[in-house]
Amino acid sequence: MNICPAKTHFMRKILLFVLPVVLLAASCRFGGGKKVHGNGNIQTEERQVSSFSQVEVHGAIKVYVSQGELKPAKLEGDENLLQYIEFKQEGNKLEVRTKRGYNLDASHDMKLYLSSPTYEVIDVSGACDIIGQTVISNPSKLEMQVSGAGDIKMEVDAPEVFTDISGSGSVTLKGKSRDYHCGLSGAGNARCYDLLAENVWVDISGAGDADVYASINLEAEVSGAGTVRYKGDAKITKQQISGAGSIKKVN
Repeated sequence: MNICPAKTHFMRKILLFVLPVVLLAASCRFGGGKKVHGNGNIQTEERQVSSFSQVEVHGAIKVYVSQGELKPAKLEGDENLLQYIEFKQEGNKLEVRTKRGYNLDASHDMKLYLSSPTYEVIDVSGACDIIGQTVISNPSKLEMQVSGAGDIKMEVDAPEVFTDISGSGSVTLKGKSRDYHCGLSGAGNARCYDLLAENVWVDISGAGDADVYASINLEAEVSGAGTVRYKGDAKITKQQISGAGSIKKVN
């Protein structure tokens, strides 16, 4: 029996997109540990933190990051759930996660506000969202990692910017960079038309989509059903496509 290639491509892309989302939803809904329901009494508390340049957040938390003087972290959420959010610091890394053995059912979004003079690495997993409230800059490089269904949205300014997305997460960036490195695996998305980069490297495996801007050089490798769309006058110096992937220039 002959199978239409277009139909096979469509079914594959849908499967690659839906599967990680379904698995994540199941893990959130039926996650192990004692379930604790939020009491609806929204409170804010401060947590003292020492100097950090790396942030790692696990769980369903909206994190608002600002670049400026070091300030105590502010945690906002159901009063009875705040005690289950743990902070851990090792060297220059700040890690925030739900206390092991507990599954929190918040009545409202859990929110975390962070301020630091320097950011080097931002790493999120689960259903965490990172929102930049100021321009996040670094004189060398800035790295961002997303696993699960997390999202990062911010304006950046760094010579080198790295994003690595696995699962169904996304990054939305604007600003400027000399070199932008974008890695996607699964059904993630990079929405970075407004990140004005000179040189861009994109590596997609799965059904992810990357929207990028490159003014000088673009290299892209796509395996699966991924798509690279680009703006700018960059010369494509390398393109390698296997499967139903594509590279497209847009206006």
